[in-house]
Amino acid sequence: FPGKRLAPSVYLMPPPGEELSGRRDTLSLTCLVRGFYPEDVSVEWQKNQETLETGSYHTGTPAKE
Repeated sequence: FPGKRLAPSVYLMPPPGEELSGRRDTLSLTCLVRGFYPEDVSVEWQKNQETLETGSYHTGTPAKE
């Protein structure tokens, strides 16, 4: 990989079915970003192609495969 850049593959997983069937104010989404190089990456959440304000979502600690 040295000197070569690889674009990430991005997968968005929908909320669990029990979240969709209930009356909730929030939903859980999972974003998987993989296969990129170099290792530094920045991810942002958007709604209708607009970046969401910090505080309107919660992001957990990234997990490395």
